Amino acid sequence: MEDYSRYNGEGTVLRKAQIREVEILIEVDKICRKHNIKYWIDFGTLLGAVRHKGFIPWDDDLDICMLSEDYNRFLEVAPNELPTWLFIQNKNTDPSYKRTICKIRDLNSFFVEQYDDFSAPYKKGIFIDIFEMIDYPKVSKKSLRFLSKWSKKTDQFFNVKQYINFKNILAGMTFPFIKIFLKIFWKCLYIRKSNNIGCHLIHNPYNSCIDKDYIFPLSEIEFEGKMFLAPNNPDACLKALYKDYMKIPKEEDRWIHSKFISVD
Repeated sequence: MEDYSRYNGEGTVLRKAQIREVEILIEVDKICRKHNIKYWIDFGTLLGAVRHKGFIPWDDDLDICMLSEDYNRFLEVAPNELPTWLFIQNKNTDPSYKRTICKIRDLNSFFVEQYDDFSAPYKKGIFIDIFEMIDYPKVSKKSLRFLSKWSKKTDQFFNVKQYINFKNILAGMTFPFIKIFLKIFWKCLYIRKSNNIGCHLIHNPYNSCIDKDYIFPLSEIEFEGKMFLAPNNPDACLKALYKDYMKIPKEEDRWIHSKFISVD
């Protein structure tokens, strides 16, 4: 068996960051259970729980999902429930933060991602991501890939600092119309209903949606020695996301989000 300690062995910066992320999740879990808010671990976090009983050794982020009603309820109650070392980050609570993914940030650390803007003062501590899950229409994988690709492109263009050049000037002229087209096209697709849910198109990391019956009723799964809420059928969810998810990727395909981490 491969030795993964070179990634997150005890005492490494990555391992310290992973432990801090679990500490954040514990606080979120407490609030959700207290207020009967449903969440579940998903994406690489769910994969790590099934394949490694914890983090994927080279992974440095933690993902949870909530349905819209639970997501909005969490945003309502969490500010008064979270300990002082944690902060809910979105465009409302941290105006210079332009990303559309809600994060729970640790205020006592520093975490640099690829697209971080150091000219903006938004908080940049270790975090966990919270994805709002919405009902999906009946849509082909080809259409979903197209919509997700261009939704991400336009979102990144308008929310990440850009340099002035011919390509960006052209994008600035055309992307607003592309955004309008995507919104209209997406709304039209809802004529055909389905039992699927997924995160907003600009957040959809694998261009996929999941049958609600794979997720609800929620179950529990072990992650880093503790029990957290998870889909009732992790196997079906992970096959939809990764296909042969138990296969360890090649070393060159082991992706790390951070560019720099300081835990203390």
